[in-house]
Amino acid sequence: MMVPSASGRDQERVDLRAYQWKNRLLILFAPSEKDLIYQSFKEQLQRRAQEVHDRDLLIFHVLETGENRLANLPLNKEQGIFLRKKFSIMPGQHMVILIGKDGELKLRKELPVELSEIFSVIDAMPMRQREMRERPK
Repeated sequence: MMVPSASGRDQERVDLRAYQWKNRLLILFAPSEKDLIYQSFKEQLQRRAQEVHDRDLLIFHVLETGENRLANLPLNKEQGIFLRKKFSIMPGQHMVILIGKDGELKLRKELPVELSEIFSVIDAMPMRQREMRERPK
């Protein structure tokens, strides 16, 4: 999996439209990898990894200090700065952004937040309702 940039030569951007109709995006913003609020949410994601996968969620980790990632793929520092600017994230701010498969912002919430709340937002979406009906159990 590659992290699409806005154009092939522009390594400072992340083209979120590249994931449209394929994945829902969960973008986590935190000061650092060692931040306790971030760590707590990351643990929720790990404990409920199958549920994250079932909802076609890709997780971006955007940190002020440390490595920015899309799942396990590194994002460069400029891509992290681009995402912070795009979503108006202030220094020191903890935020979670949910983008639906349609490319629209579905949730913007300060961390800490329970993953079950995010799942509830996703599960109420018409596209997710259809997925649950059509996918084999």
